[in-house]
Amino acid sequence: MNTALLAKVGWRIIHDNVSLWARVLRKKYKVADVHDMAWIIAKSNWSSTWQSVGMGLREVVLQGLSWVIGDGRNIKFWTEKWLNNRVLVESAVVEIPERYMELCARDLWINGTGWDLTRILPFVAENLHLELAIVVLDTVTGAKTELLMGIRG
Repeated sequence: MNTALLAKVGWRIIHDNVSLWARVLRKKYKVADVHDMAWIIAKSNWSSTWQSVGMGLREVVLQGLSWVIGDGRNIKFWTEKWLNNRVLVESAVVEIPERYMELCARDLWINGTGWDLTRILPFVAENLHLELAIVVLDTVTGAKTELLMGIRG
């Protein structure tokens, strides 16, 4: 129960942009963008309370995170775990040019057509095409990219 409560506190710190306490903790412990989880790695100068919150995040929250891709503007296509919880650059069969590494998912999407496979398939195995085919960007409603907490099977 303690781990679950610590995870809840961690989740609120990540998603509560209004509360003073959450803003102070994010600033003090350098909690970066929710898409970049490098800040979650424990540091020796953390208080025991913050170490416990970090443990709750790592053991509970991060295990159940998944993406709602929305319009794809906030997801780095090659370097974030948005497709089947893996970084696509690790699936590359040839080296990906440096200029491609900062592309967002939206940059590789063509309205009315889908994924711009001419800019994706040269770098990954062809079976990735099937995984991408089930992901559709929402360019109509203006939905934003977000992380959801859920149970993975």
